[in-house]
Amino acid sequence: MKEFEALLRESLPDYAADALLDVLGDGSSSAEVSIRLNPLKVSEPDFGFDMRPVPWCGGAFFLSGRPNFTLDPSFHAGAYYVQDSSSMFPALLAGLIRESDAVLDLCASPGGKSTHLISIFKDKQPLVVCNEAVGKRVPPLTDNIAKWGANNVIVTNASAAALGRAEGFFDLILADVPCSGEGMFRKSTDAVEGWSPASVKDCAALQRSIISDVWPALREGGLLIYSTCTYNHLENQDNVKYIAEHLGAEYVPIEGTDIVPGLVKLLWGYQFVPGLVPGEGQFFAVLRKNSASGSRRLSARKARFVSAGGDGLVLDKAKNQIYALGHSLDFANWISEANPSCVKTLGCRVGEIKAGKIIPDADLALSTALIGAESARFSVNSTGDGKVSALEFSCAKIDRETALRFLARENITPQPSWPRGYILLRYHSLGLGFVNNLGNRCNSLHPLMRRILKVR
Repeated sequence: MKEFEALLRESLPDYAADALLDVLGDGSSSAEVSIRLNPLKVSEPDFGFDMRPVPWCGGAFFLSGRPNFTLDPSFHAGAYYVQDSSSMFPALLAGLIRESDAVLDLCASPGGKSTHLISIFKDKQPLVVCNEAVGKRVPPLTDNIAKWGANNVIVTNASAAALGRAEGFFDLILADVPCSGEGMFRKSTDAVEGWSPASVKDCAALQRSIISDVWPALREGGLLIYSTCTYNHLENQDNVKYIAEHLGAEYVPIEGTDIVPGLVKLLWGYQFVPGLVPGEGQFFAVLRKNSASGSRRLSARKARFVSAGGDGLVLDKAKNQIYALGHSLDFANWISEANPSCVKTLGCRVGEIKAGKIIPDADLALSTALIGAESARFSVNSTGDGKVSALEFSCAKIDRETALRFLARENITPQPSWPRGYILLRYHSLGLGFVNNLGNRCNSLHPLMRRILKVR
C-alpha cells in the first residue's frame, strides 16, 4: 500500500511511521490485552488473571494472555471492561474535564469511552448522554451501559444535528468520530481492504460535518475531545486545526502525557502508534470553545417522562416502563419531543408495569444502587388515581457453575432457602440477573440476546 505509506509519512515523524510499518509487516504481532475495572463495583481485581498496571490509567491492567471472558460471570456483571489500552486516553484528561455537569459521548457504541467517562465522574455524577447515531450499533451500547450500573446516564439514538439544537447544554463533548480505521489494520483485514485515499477524504469531510452539526450544543468555554482510530493528518490534525480556525476554539495542550511511553506529540494532538505503545492506533486532541453559544435551558411542551416516586423513579408514559434516573428529566423530555424513538434508556431500567405489577428488568440486577442489599421494594403510582404498582424481590448468592448456567439460560433449580417470587442472583457481591422462583423451578429473566452459547 504505497499510498498509505506516503500519507503516513506526511502525517507522522519518520521514527513513528517506521515503527508502525514494522509492526504491520509482522503478521504475528498484536496489541496486549487490557481491562479497565469498574470503580462503581470493585476496587481491587480478583479475577485470577496474571496482570500488570496500565501506567496512564488507574484501575486498568495488561493481561499476560487473553482469557475466555465469556466464561467469567464477573465480566457479565460489569466488574470490568475489556478495552484496548490506547483507548484509555481519557484518563490523561481527568483533571481537565472533571468539573463538567453535562457530558455527551457523541459516537458512543460499543460504550468503552462512555463507561470510562462515567468512571472518571463517579464522585460528581454529572448527566452523561451516550449517543449512537447508527441504529444497529445501539444494542451493544445499551448492554454495556447497563452492565456499568450507573443511574446518571441517558442513551440516545440521534443525529449530531439533532443534538446540536441543545444549544449550550454540554460542558464536555467526546467525539470519537467515524474514521478510515487505519488504527485497526493489524486486527482487521476488512479495515485494510476498505482503505483508499478517497475513503480517507470522505471520512475527513464527514467528520467535519459531524462536529459542525453538534458544535452549537457545546457551551462557550466547554471542551471538545476529538478522537479517531486512524493516523493520517487529513482526519486528525487538519480537522483539529479546522475546528479551531473555523468553528471558534483554542487547542488545549495536555500536561502529564509523558506517563505514556512512546506517545507521539504532534502540533495538533497526540498519537498512539503500535510499535511505540502496547495498544492499537488512536489519535486525540482537546479544544476549548471560544465562540458564542446558547442557553443551557431545555424544555418540552409535553412531558413523556415523569417522576414516579422516590429514589429518582421515572415513568415512561408511552411504554409503561419504569426507570431510575439520578438527574433532571429536562433533556430526556426535550429530545424525546423532537424524536420520540431516540431515547433508548434513562439511568437504569427498573421494570415494566403489567396488570398493576412491575416486572423487573434484567438491567436492574446490574445497578450499583442494589450493591449490598438483601432485598428491595419499588412502588409507583402510575395512574394518578392512588393505585400503586409494586415490585419486591430477595437476593441469593450463587456459585460460578450456577452463574454460567443462568447466563446460558439453562434451568436453575431453586434452593430450599429461596423464597418464592423474584430473586436477584448474585455472583460474589455482584448482581447478575433475576429469576422468578415458582417453587419447583425458576423462570429466567435473562435476556435472550445476552445469552452465552457455552458454559465450559
